[in-house]
Amino acid sequence: MFGYVRPYKPELLVREYSQYKAVYCQLCKILGREYGIFSRFALSYDCAFYALLALCAPGGQVEECRGRCVCNPLKACTYLSSPGEEYKKAAALCVLLTYHKLRDNLQDEGFLKSLGSRLLVPLASGQAKRAAKRYPFLAETVEAAMEGQRQAEKNLEGVDACAEPTARLLEAVFGELAKENERQKPVWARFGYFLGRWVYLMDAAEDLGEDLQSGAFNPFVRKLGLEEKKELSGEERAWAEEECNAVLNATAAQVVLALNLMELERFGPIIRNVGEKGLPQVQREILFLHVKEKSRRELKRL
Repeated sequence: MFGYVRPYKPELLVREYSQYKAVYCQLCKILGREYGIFSRFALSYDCAFYALLALCAPGGQVEECRGRCVCNPLKACTYLSSPGEEYKKAAALCVLLTYHKLRDNLQDEGFLKSLGSRLLVPLASGQAKRAAKRYPFLAETVEAAMEGQRQAEKNLEGVDACAEPTARLLEAVFGELAKENERQKPVWARFGYFLGRWVYLMDAAEDLGEDLQSGAFNPFVRKLGLEEKKELSGEERAWAEEECNAVLNATAAQVVLALNLMELERFGPIIRNVGEKGLPQVQREILFLHVKEKSRRELKRL
C-alpha cells in the first residue's frame, strides 16, 4: 500500500479528525509494542484506514484514553484502544506489506539505489515471520498478491491484469473483516476490490514519468502508446494525465457505489470522507497539482 488512502481533512469535523488521528496514533503504539520500535517506520495511512474499517465491523469496540506520544514524550495524545484484534491485524498487515515492498526494491532497483532496502530486509524479514505466524491468512493473501503482481509485470500485462493482484488482496482482507455477516461480506469485498485497483492505478499513474525515463515497466506506457518515449512534452504530459485520470475516475466511482451499500457501525463519516473526498483529492494533487513532485524539487534545493 502506498499512502494514498487518507481523508480529506478540510471536510472532516474536528471530532472526526480527532478520532482518525487517535486511531492512527494507536496503530503506531501497537506496531512498536508488537514488532519493535523500528516497525513504526512501516506505519501508513493505508494501514490506518484498514484499522479504522476493522473497528467499523460488527463487534468492534473502542475506548478513548489519553497518554504521551510514543515518539515524542513531550506531546500529549489521544488514543482509541480496542480489546479486539483489529489493531494487531493492521500492524501485521503493515509489516508484511513493508517486507514485500523492500524485496521488490531489491529486484527492481540497482545496487546503490537499493542499498537502504538491503540493510532493512533482514529486520523486516523477522517482523514478517512473526506476523505470518500470528495471522497466516494475511500472510498468505499478501504473498499471493505480491507474486501475482511480479508475474503480471514480468509478462508485460495490460492495466487490468496488473491491477488485479492488488485488487484481489484488498478484496480478501476487507471481505474477511465482515466476519459472519454474509449479507455485507460481498459489499465489503467489492469495496476492497475497487479500492485496491484504484491504489495500484494511482501508483502507476504517479510513476509514469519516472518509469519512462528509466525504462521500468508501467502498464500505462502500453495503454497510452508511449513505448518509444523517454520524456513527455508539456502537451503530451497533460494528455497522459487526463487519460490516467479518466481510468482512475471510473474505478473511484465503483469504490463509492460499494461504499454506499456498506453498513458501518461507527466512523461512517470518516470512511465516506476517504472514499468520496480523499481519493479524488489525492488524484488532483498527484496528477494536476504535482504536490509530491514539487516537494521533491524543494528538498533537492535544500
